[in-house]
Amino acid sequence: MAAGRRANIYSVPTGTPFLPAVVRAIVDGNLPHIGGPRPDALDLSAITVILPTRRAERALAEACLAVTGRQAMLMPRIRAIAGPDEDGLLIGMAAAGVGSGTPSALQLPLAIDKTERLLLLTRLVLQWSAALRQNALGEDRDALAEAGARTPAQAVAMARELADLMDLVEREGKSLDRISEIVPDTYSEHWQKSLDFLKIITQFWPEVMAERGFLSPWDRQNKLLVAEAERLRSTRPEGPVIVAGVSGSIPATVELMQAVAELDEGAIVLAGLDLGLDEECWNAISPPDSKEVGHPEHPEFGLKKLLDALGVSREVVSILPGSETSTVLESRVGFIAEAMRPTETTARWHDWVTEADSDDVTKGLASVSLIEAANPQEEAEAIALVMRESAEHADKTAALVTPDRLLARRVAIRLEAWGIRVDDSAGRPFAKTVPGTFLELVIDAISKDFTPVATMALLKHPLARFGLSAREVRFAARALELAAFRTTYIGGSLDGVEAALRRARDEIDAHERRDMAAQRLWDEDWERATDLLAKLREVYAPLLEAFADRSEHALSDIAARHAKVAENASCLTSEEIEAGADVELYAGEAGQAASDFFTNLVACANASPDITANDYPDLYRGLIATLPPVIPRVPKHPRLSIWGPMESQLLTADVVILGSLNETSWPDSTDPGPWLNRPMRVEMELPSPEEETGREARDFAALMGASEVCLTRAKKVDGVPSVPSRWLMRMNALLGGLGIANALAPQHPWLQWARFRDSANPRPPATRP
Repeated sequence: MAAGRRANIYSVPTGTPFLPAVVRAIVDGNLPHIGGPRPDALDLSAITVILPTRRAERALAEACLAVTGRQAMLMPRIRAIAGPDEDGLLIGMAAAGVGSGTPSALQLPLAIDKTERLLLLTRLVLQWSAALRQNALGEDRDALAEAGARTPAQAVAMARELADLMDLVEREGKSLDRISEIVPDTYSEHWQKSLDFLKIITQFWPEVMAERGFLSPWDRQNKLLVAEAERLRSTRPEGPVIVAGVSGSIPATVELMQAVAELDEGAIVLAGLDLGLDEECWNAISPPDSKEVGHPEHPEFGLKKLLDALGVSREVVSILPGSETSTVLESRVGFIAEAMRPTETTARWHDWVTEADSDDVTKGLASVSLIEAANPQEEAEAIALVMRESAEHADKTAALVTPDRLLARRVAIRLEAWGIRVDDSAGRPFAKTVPGTFLELVIDAISKDFTPVATMALLKHPLARFGLSAREVRFAARALELAAFRTTYIGGSLDGVEAALRRARDEIDAHERRDMAAQRLWDEDWERATDLLAKLREVYAPLLEAFADRSEHALSDIAARHAKVAENASCLTSEEIEAGADVELYAGEAGQAASDFFTNLVACANASPDITANDYPDLYRGLIATLPPVIPRVPKHPRLSIWGPMESQLLTADVVILGSLNETSWPDSTDPGPWLNRPMRVEMELPSPEEETGREARDFAALMGASEVCLTRAKKVDGVPSVPSRWLMRMNALLGGLGIANALAPQHPWLQWARFRDSANPRPPATRP
């Protein structure tokens, strides 16, 4: 930053909608400088706004329309610093650096596909494990048993852990080259073995990447950010550049923000920086000029670290004009800040409780309530009622924010029972979609040798058609179940099912079967069952051939057979095909995800390991677990949403429900990972695992500034008593000290109403005719 120039760094207080405040400041001429000229509708297109996520990008466009009254205007250039999966968002900026002396985004090598990277790492893990077992043949059995991955499924799990470690190191701009120097002999033998295993990514992986000419995803993302920072320094942009809501958790992002701060027409807008926090607490969060870790679990740790990296003090940060909050919200925000105080300074709670006005705190928490349900099912029902009540009011928005995907799905399903489909930003795992479930049942049936349960689960799936009408398949499946499986069954494979069906017909003809349901089957039902079994054998021919062969096949070959079997099993009738009906296996967003998955596997044939067919089912499950969630494009309620903590950044709603506030859920448990312990991470200057807790705490504190807040948790999860979130326990401790322990009591009996759902009014039994 230029000497003698005050930094254009502002903060929007917690409780003020962030994106509308930024738009108002731009329209009023207060960004990038306070008191600047008001831009007209055409001048806005010269302003560039950089945001952290794509969802915030869309929300800012909506805020521009709302603040300006939807008048005709040219929108600002909105860019998002998203993850490496969406790095194309920055190509428009970095590629524009003509003559800057830095490589543009279009000149950078492409990032390796995630599926290809996972398959390559899996192959390396299998090769390393085979070599390790070969060397352990002359040793004891324990050494042989611990020799790496024993199955391809285990290799995929280890490859995923390696990929996560590489992403962590590259995201922080570090290198694993010196890892051998930080594992002294004083560490246990386990860490010595981990170091030997990490040679896969320290020695062999760079050679693989150089041979293929790719960059890793985060390495390319960092190069894009650095290229953009250098472009801003060398080629000054014509219009203002504003970085809004970016926390600077990635070092490359901090460099971009430094370049923006050096611009005469550059500005940085932070979200919810606590300017009222006492100096002792502020310095304890991250001690300046010290190697002490401080308190990375504190919500202000990330912003304190960012300001230190920018070389500015908290005193130079100003409140963004027009974003001031009410005294009621200030009281609530002050209470939350006090509850989040670093542990070593909580002795100040005694003075705060003595000096604080309990009436002000009560007023600040008047629209905050706590619901403690007996179990997650009851919690989901209560949340659904809160959201439905919000939907009854015109122009009132509500959002559920939770990291618990199971709770989110339960709430979404309960709302769908009332005909309300909500926008779930996290989507649904591919394995839980209709095509994903069908593909799993297809491979599960043959892997379990067509046991009754696996076979009937496949035949009763709505996509199972086998070239028949839906009615014919259901009747045939019912007949097969009644005849072959509703009696003693000791068979295996399709031959066993066929033998059981013949035996059942012989027993019925000989009047030896006393099962009335089987006795009532018509000749047509027996024919249908026999025909369905023949079609099942015909459809499964490609996989039956592979499973009968014990030799190794290319993964892409077995995956192609899996896809072929699934396509034939979901084949419609000739009449439906002539009428133009689409095969539902590849229909919609989930079907497109299935198609892309098999296409990628075939395209990555040269990176795939060779496996036996018996190893494929578990390997397939490990691969689909890495697929991004499926977000269906269907009409959704315009005012109700479900967000994850990451998606909720910079967003707001009139009613915010913070769900699953239990330890190990929100916040999540901290884990340094299987490959590096905490001292190793410190030596490599990697972030502490508690920094993720600090980011979660920051999301929680920001969401507490909504107009109405509903906190929910379940007292028991899976039948085991749960521990309340540490943030809830801190808040309750302060409220108890103030003598207002019931300040978070709900204003409506949501739990009682939720329990009424399972309580039907008693009805007198019908009298005898």
